[in-house]
Amino acid sequence: MEENKYKNTAHLYDLDPRNIVNDDINFYINYALRINGEILEIACGTGRVTLPLARAGYKITGIDLSEDMIAVLNEKLLKEEKGTRELVEVFIADMTNFDLGKKFPLIIIPFRAFQLLTEMDQQNSFFDRIKEHLTMDGIFIINTYKLSGQLDDSWVRPEKEDWVVEDPKSNTRVRRTHIQRAIDVSKQINYPELIYYVEEVSGRINKYVEKLAMKYYYEDQLRELLQLQGFKIEEELGYYDGRSINEGPELIFVCSQALTESCT
Repeated sequence: MEENKYKNTAHLYDLDPRNIVNDDINFYINYALRINGEILEIACGTGRVTLPLARAGYKITGIDLSEDMIAVLNEKLLKEEKGTRELVEVFIADMTNFDLGKKFPLIIIPFRAFQLLTEMDQQNSFFDRIKEHLTMDGIFIINTYKLSGQLDDSWVRPEKEDWVVEDPKSNTRVRRTHIQRAIDVSKQINYPELIYYVEEVSGRINKYVEKLAMKYYYEDQLRELLQLQGFKIEEELGYYDGRSINEGPELIFVCSQALTESCT
């Protein structure tokens, strides 16, 4: 399956100008400060969260399935100071099947990455890996999109513009749109396409398309899933500024390992 690999658009990922791709940075830095230990970041991508944590002085290991995203991160690492580079270790790995041979007091899976696991066996394997790599008193933080309303066929929508930026590094103008191309309502899986139009100075436009498959969760579903997987929910937040889960557009669960197989 080529979905969710970011093979075509990894080099454009960091151009996203939206506040939401920056608002969580201090959130994770603050949790790192509380834990004051080594961090494991699942689906680290181009290092959007990885590098700020390392610059703040935290040792961090990142894994990602996409070779192209990791290549971008490694290129960025070369431009960092030696002290920052020495705090970062990255691997190309499937989040459902990895063994790093050690445990971490803080494991994070930022933004929408967990939603890329669309099948139950993937989710089960993922949580098994988390529990294997989390210290007994460690913290696991998961963040997904918060559904408003119901998932139905109205989610199939035509192309819509997301943002436009000027990229001084490549001297291009980049416009991103998206299409909601299909939805499986029963499985709660959406199949969007991200489309990047890169306009050169000459006027030539290059088009890059990224196909995704994302599972969506209602709040109660994700909460119950975490509890059934053996996690105790310590905090429930609606955004990175600490607002209530009832007031924000995100689902953020801060978890510890429960002493029993489920949490009551």
